[in-house]
Amino acid sequence: MLRRSTRQIDPEDPSPSGRPARVLWGLSAVTAIVALWIAGTAAGILESSDESLATHEAEPRLDASVAEQARRDRDKRRPQSPAQENLGGASPRNGREPEETADEEPLPDRVLKENARLRRDLEDLEAIEKEQARVRKALSAAAASYDGPLRLGAGGLAWPVNGPLVSPFGQRWGRLHAGIDIAAPAGTVIRAAANGAVAIAGPTGGYGNYVCLQHTATFTTCYAHLSRFLTEKGVVVRQGEPIGLVGCTGHCFGDHLHFETRVGGSPVDPMRYL
Repeated sequence: MLRRSTRQIDPEDPSPSGRPARVLWGLSAVTAIVALWIAGTAAGILESSDESLATHEAEPRLDASVAEQARRDRDKRRPQSPAQENLGGASPRNGREPEETADEEPLPDRVLKENARLRRDLEDLEAIEKEQARVRKALSAAAASYDGPLRLGAGGLAWPVNGPLVSPFGQRWGRLHAGIDIAAPAGTVIRAAANGAVAIAGPTGGYGNYVCLQHTATFTTCYAHLSRFLTEKGVVVRQGEPIGLVGCTGHCFGDHLHFETRVGGSPVDPMRYL
């Protein structure tokens, strides 16, 4: 009859009786190490699988980005229309190219025409300034003679005012100057150049306050830029009688008398009669 041993096995026992326990303990340790290695390998495989999956998911997005960049590069190389080049490559809002209207003049031509017009205006202004300077010089040189006796001209007319001639009859600034300009201070008395009847006495456009005397059926004298009327239409006047005062009404460049002589309504040079 066998008896069960009640002896406890000590793994640290160096005796032959403790050797089986040491063997079993060693096998258990090896098994644990192998299990840990298997677990680590499995974790690495799973991690690699996750990375591979993430890479495959990113590939479509990368392909889309590459395609978008290629499209942008192609658009940049595409030739632009002149309208888009002028606008820095921007397209019109309505999707259509801007059209030039048929009646719109090119900018360089408009600039040249405007410059030419301004140049003509400047030349006219300079001519007017020279005329004003001449009038001022004439006024200062003959200031004492305006209220002198009536001057009778060789042609039978009296000078309407005593003063120097500052602008003759004829072409001036590209058009006809239909009379003569006699310098005189504002308020100087204007006298009738000959016997006649007042045919016109009233305001006009460029001539300002204007008087015309009818001397014969075809011959008249006219006086422009008056500051004040001293007669009225229908009055009969004698040579030398006051008909108005010198001024600068209408289009004028300073106080003076614009004096005209007309035959059949057409202007002629007053110096023929003065």
